[in-house]
Amino acid sequence: MSSYGDYPSGEGPATVSDEAHHPQGGPGQGRHRQGRVDDDEYVRGMRDRYTASTPPPPSGRARVPLREGAPAEPRPERPVAPARRPLPGLDFLRRLGKSRKRKALTIAFAAFIMLFGSTTIVVTYFVDNVAMLDPKNLPNAQVTKIFADDGKTQLAQLGTENREAIPMGILPDQVKHALIAGEDKDFYNHHGVSISGIVRAAWNNVTGGDTQGASTITQQYVKIATQDVEMSIFRKAREAVLARKLEDEYDKETILGFYLNNVYFGRGAIGVQVAARTYFNKNAKDLTVAEAAVLGAVVRQPEETATFAGYDPQLNPSAAQDRWAYVLNNMKDADWLSDTDRAAQQYPKTVLPIRKDAGNAQWGLKGVGQTGLVTGNVVNYISEELKAAPYNITDLKTGGYRITTTIDSKAQAAAESAARRGAPGSLMTGQKANVMAAIVAIEPKTGRVLAYYGGDDATGHDYAGKNFENGQLTGGHPAGSSFKMYTLAAALKDGYSLDSHFDPAAFKDGDFEIENAGRDVDESCGNYCTLEWATVHSYNVPFYKVTKLMGVDKVVAMAKSAGITTMWNTGDGKAYDLTSKTFKQTDNAPFYYHAGFGQYPITVIDHASGVATFANRGLYNKPHFVLKVERPIAGTDKFTPVNGEKLSPKQTIDQGIADDVNYVLQKIPGAGGHTLSGSRPVTGKTGTWQCQQTKHNCHAWFVGSTKQIAAAVWVGNVGKEQAVYEKTGKDVSGAGLPGNIWEKFMNAASKGMSEQRFADKAGVGDPTKQEPGLREPRKCKWIFFCPSTEPTRRGRG
Repeated sequence: MSSYGDYPSGEGPATVSDEAHHPQGGPGQGRHRQGRVDDDEYVRGMRDRYTASTPPPPSGRARVPLREGAPAEPRPERPVAPARRPLPGLDFLRRLGKSRKRKALTIAFAAFIMLFGSTTIVVTYFVDNVAMLDPKNLPNAQVTKIFADDGKTQLAQLGTENREAIPMGILPDQVKHALIAGEDKDFYNHHGVSISGIVRAAWNNVTGGDTQGASTITQQYVKIATQDVEMSIFRKAREAVLARKLEDEYDKETILGFYLNNVYFGRGAIGVQVAARTYFNKNAKDLTVAEAAVLGAVVRQPEETATFAGYDPQLNPSAAQDRWAYVLNNMKDADWLSDTDRAAQQYPKTVLPIRKDAGNAQWGLKGVGQTGLVTGNVVNYISEELKAAPYNITDLKTGGYRITTTIDSKAQAAAESAARRGAPGSLMTGQKANVMAAIVAIEPKTGRVLAYYGGDDATGHDYAGKNFENGQLTGGHPAGSSFKMYTLAAALKDGYSLDSHFDPAAFKDGDFEIENAGRDVDESCGNYCTLEWATVHSYNVPFYKVTKLMGVDKVVAMAKSAGITTMWNTGDGKAYDLTSKTFKQTDNAPFYYHAGFGQYPITVIDHASGVATFANRGLYNKPHFVLKVERPIAGTDKFTPVNGEKLSPKQTIDQGIADDVNYVLQKIPGAGGHTLSGSRPVTGKTGTWQCQQTKHNCHAWFVGSTKQIAAAVWVGNVGKEQAVYEKTGKDVSGAGLPGNIWEKFMNAASKGMSEQRFADKAGVGDPTKQEPGLREPRKCKWIFFCPSTEPTRRGRG
């Protein structure tokens, strides 16, 4: 048996176990004794078990060996203790004090505990009533409410605890054992308190060692019931007394039910029943031993902290499996699992991924406006935002906060009405079942997210943002030509101008056929087209060429400056955080020259942020959802402010570059038939991307803005990628369904706003900087005197 020091911090035996005294197991096997043996009788029993081969005691005095061949004396049965027992612990201190080097310090420490802890113990014993620990008598957590920016329209309500109490009788014994073996394998042997654990934890706290719990299951339930999280000697003393009183009042099975129905397993799951459904999609009574051991491991620390990632199999798989093995080994040590069964255990392959709502399916989500639609994905973002500085809120679901968000109820209702299938007047009504739309709107001057729709199911896939599924980050969609605004801005920063010329004809670059996505090169510019013309007419070839000339890194850097935080490599599906200090783009990795015309996926919210940065003349504001946080004032119905919105605008793109990009983008919406009511000035850009191995479109975008609202709309697939068609049967296009959704939303959301114009063209860059070797075609005044020429080449993309 390993000593306590052989265990990781906090993972040692909760009490001085039988094995510590009986290397062979002894009659204590099974761990179901209900009493304790008198110390002197216990020592005599141990002495009688010595054999001739046992080394002499430290004193060096000789021992009389047992007569050779004499039968071993049976160990005396431990008597059942009376109902009222004196608290143990002096024996532990006495053994601890035998070390001469620590004797004086031990005595002083014991005196400290006895002097300052005695008052706590006495008061607790005579004042605290264990009836208050019964689950039915526990106070309910306060509910947090989330509102739109008007502070009146409620979007969601958090705090309905996701729990379902079950009787312990329906759980197989092996499942119960696996659930508690890692925390308290001696649960059936003690009477609620581990004196050795208490003293050890207190000793470490006083002497500056690791803070350790070493609490029994009963003590842990007391902590849950009293919500006392202070790590101190006196909390431990109170906890210990209440645990002892609890065990005097209730039997072990009842206490086990208190604990397993109320302990937190992470992912929003309170109690073993919800945990079983959250991690394995089954009822607790149907768990295997291996699956129950996963829960028995994760309960130690379900969620990550600043110093440790926790034991959730998805967040920290290596530590989770190590802890799982520790649980099973404890089961074997406690004779709850045979050697054969222990060896046969395999780590489950069916652990479910973390769902978007962290397992809490009872958030009470509400809708806004007349649609009555859910805003669950907004709640997900709010939850993440409040965990970080400056809020640092960890009790969102129980703290009773009032959260005022940036969501504009009118804009949210407009987004849902335009993009949600089945909503009144929605353009998604009647579309094929595989078709999905997502939309995000942002206020350029602040970065406030005004509207967000990424799907109806807050617990499912978010089509507008990022998801963590099957162990990897997902969520982006190829932006196609709508990404060219970032390539154009990068070219302007690199010295090119809107009037720089490129040959747009299709060509082959190594193994790649670079085409123009089915577009014929306009004869008005032939082989000598400007970047402005190429942007408006959405040619791919010039953007591939300019990307190769100046470097992919400059395109990616400009996208990041605008607000693109994540891009996916279409080869391996890996997501790259552009904001990470470790991210580095080389000449052609992880993204190739195809980045120039939008091959690589980005999220809808990032694209909306990028458009917003251009609309704000290159002044970037980080997208956010929280406007104000208020905490309840105890004993009243009033609230006090905790923190509020703090803007940190940053000029990430030169004003002149942003003005020139906006100048070009204003020419596109009208050409695509998407002017807003009142001829309100708008920018816009379309984009499509084809399905692999086909010429049909799987993704289509329309992104654009006024000075007050920037919005991005994506239309694609639910689930498996396949061709998306308009109702007419034609391939979906950016100017088609996405453009119609964008126009419908923008007209509704902008209604009543003043009309604001964009800045004039700045004319940055050098018009003479162009594709190397390209010459302007000769202009002839009289056609009869011009040399004959070949027909203008046409590109296809």
